Amino acid sequence: MRSYSVRRMALAGLLALVLIGLIVALLRSNHHLPQAAAPAMMTKRDGALVVAEDSPLMSRLIVAPVRPRVQAHGLSVPATVQAEPRRTIDMQAPVTGRIVQADVRPGDTVHKGQILAEIASGDFDQAVADETKAQAQLSYADRVLHRAQGVQAVGGNATKDVDAARNDEMQAQAELERAQHRLAALNTRPELARQGLVPLISPVDGMVASTTMGVGEYIGDTTTVQISLLDLSVVWVEAAVPEEAMGEVRIGETARADFDAYPGRSCRGTIFSVDPTLHADTRRMTARLACDNPDMALKPNMFGTAVIDIPQPAEIVVPKTALLMNNDTISVFVETAPHTFRRRNVDVSYDERDDVRVVSGLQAGERVIVRGGILLNDD
Repeated sequence: MRSYSVRRMALAGLLALVLIGLIVALLRSNHHLPQAAAPAMMTKRDGALVVAEDSPLMSRLIVAPVRPRVQAHGLSVPATVQAEPRRTIDMQAPVTGRIVQADVRPGDTVHKGQILAEIASGDFDQAVADETKAQAQLSYADRVLHRAQGVQAVGGNATKDVDAARNDEMQAQAELERAQHRLAALNTRPELARQGLVPLISPVDGMVASTTMGVGEYIGDTTTVQISLLDLSVVWVEAAVPEEAMGEVRIGETARADFDAYPGRSCRGTIFSVDPTLHADTRRMTARLACDNPDMALKPNMFGTAVIDIPQPAEIVVPKTALLMNNDTISVFVETAPHTFRRRNVDVSYDERDDVRVVSGLQAGERVIVRGGILLNDD
């Protein structure tokens, strides 16, 4: 009985060893079975990189179309301030006579309606006398006409007598109007008229450019310029455009003017005039823009700089983040099909902005990776 139990125990141990061997063999065989490959995020096909649409890599790529940009190039040229010719006023004395008051000097600011000088003139006295005589003549002609009409009404006058009286009355009326117009042209004022004085009155707000008037001086020629005024509320800026750039400057282009005397002050305007010829001594062409000058701080012949916005042809630009550097070569990844990208070399021109100008290698409308391209490896 005891030997039987020993045999059973030996058999059980043998079965256990066999079972353990089978388990070990099974584990070893499973270890050597081929594992299922994980799907690739990026594959290479005919020199291009294909990125899986639902891969984490694709979500990190930002693709955008290449767009053309039109921008103006600033042409910087020397400039000067000039008074607008239509706002330069040369004033002559309206009458001959002696100057009794002349208080203005070059550089003085004057206002519209301000008396610049007073002139004692026999011409004014004559104008007043002419008006008085014309009024008297008209009054007399009116009475003669009424008398002639009354006599004709009772049959005592011929029609020709009435016509003659009416003609005299019309001539007297015309003479009075002429005398009144002459007196009005002298632009006098009642308080001065009583003294026989004719004022020289400023027609605008402006500045005295020059004067030749002095108290006690006699004016014998009414065609001589006595005072020159400048209305500087609007001035011209004349830009001196060099010969090699004259073909780029046209009427209608915008420009900015800066002034040496007032750092930080500038004005913007439109080129409204371009000279048809060059100045022989400087080989430069004059282009003009108008600037408001309400405080009259800008004076004729001040120096400045004009920057003219010259339109340039449309150019291709991409963000700097789209560029990939490889030694001396610059490239971008261009999307040639959905989720398919090919590296392409480009030539660029740098500036200080976030975009760069592409000189060659890209066309407007093509789509490029603008961010994340460094994650791709097509080596």
